[in-house]
Amino acid sequence: MSIDELDQQRERFVASLKADVDSLINLHERDAKGAGRPGAWLRAIRRASVVLIGANLENFIEELICTTLSYLTNQKVRARRFSEGYRVWRFRHTAQAQNLGVDDAKELAELALKLYSEVTELKENELLLDTIREQFANPTPKNVNWIMALVDKPEYVNDLKVKVNGTETSVNSALNELARRRNAIAHGEAGEDPSLEDVKRLSTFAQRFSTKMKNDVSRVAEKRLER
Repeated sequence: MSIDELDQQRERFVASLKADVDSLINLHERDAKGAGRPGAWLRAIRRASVVLIGANLENFIEELICTTLSYLTNQKVRARRFSEGYRVWRFRHTAQAQNLGVDDAKELAELALKLYSEVTELKENELLLDTIREQFANPTPKNVNWIMALVDKPEYVNDLKVKVNGTETSVNSALNELARRRNAIAHGEAGEDPSLEDVKRLSTFAQRFSTKMKNDVSRVAEKRLER
């Protein structure tokens, strides 16, 4: 079974990535053949491409998880059928935001009962989706593991591999590389100079990883519906 909402998220990601990055790659390849084109211009294109790959992947991962949680709510899945990772995070977030007065303690007790209820449903405005987006921030291995724990996939990227250009590639290593390069460029480090092949490889990785992630999250959501 395929979940249309998640399929659409992945399709939008690929379309956005191609619009942002492939256009720059095509511009680079065209201008690299021209006489007298300054190298600084081509370097700027490559650096911008890396930042856009990271930004698009960040947005995709956030929206994939948030869309999944919204989907479960819209399917009227009972609170207890949400992943343990999400329910623990949801409770801890509320607990850490309060000073635990009498009224706060009562609210926390009610929240705990609701999150583990076999009959109560969570409402869309109770999911704290904007908070999830704010806490995720950047697709580092640590952050991807954190957000995937919300759908009961902790330590998701640790040993995960995807095939990029025919080569088995460590997701952990590729995410670290993308985050390192993106941060260096964003902070103005002049020494960060990705090659065009680096850009193409990271773009392909992001697409392959997005497919794997979408499929794995879809299977988690499907199991929640079957219970």
